[in-house]
Amino acid sequence: MRTLTVEVMVFNVRAGALETLLVRGPGNVWGLAERPVSPGRGLAREAEAALAEQTGVRGAELEQLFTFDRDDAHVATVGYLALISAERHPVTPGQDVVEVRWFRTDDLPDLRPEQAEALQYATERLRAKASYAPVAFVLLPDLFSMGELQSVYEAILGSSLDARNFRRDVLAAGVVEAAGRTRSGGPGRPAQLYRWRGGGFSVVPSERRVARAMGTDRE
Repeated sequence: MRTLTVEVMVFNVRAGALETLLVRGPGNVWGLAERPVSPGRGLAREAEAALAEQTGVRGAELEQLFTFDRDDAHVATVGYLALISAERHPVTPGQDVVEVRWFRTDDLPDLRPEQAEALQYATERLRAKASYAPVAFVLLPDLFSMGELQSVYEAILGSSLDARNFRRDVLAAGVVEAAGRTRSGGPGRPAQLYRWRGGGFSVVPSERRVARAMGTDRE
């Protein structure tokens, strides 16, 4: 009889870098939040419980991402993806967890090979998801500058974008609106602030430039 487990890959963008949340148990071993599935309990409920009890993060929206066979098919693991803002979700080590910490995805500690594979797969899926879903807005405060929005997408995609084209195409897509406020970040003109007004980055002719600017238009 196979054992069924869940594990959660949590991502955040901070200081222009894509980060993932890991937990450290006894023995200085880092890994993803995970737990076995109890009989009669739903997968999503178990994933939420693993995240809350081990990291203190609650209320995150989880998306089921994959199912992997592990340990010569004796273990089946269902992976979930979560996007959160680190500022909105402080972390607290749970019972049997020594430490919880954000790591840049390009500078991870040693992980079990199967979890490193799962995390890489989740990162690739997240980058692909940017072509059709407004993932950046989950990672931003309610009001943000165009530069902050661009920085989040650059961190997710792992590549630089042209600022002028990005601004033009995002405004043309109609997914943000001016908030009527500015923020001063140092020398130069204050940055105009925006808010998300709903909608997404669908790859259709009227919005194709947005997908191209984000590096996701494959035609």
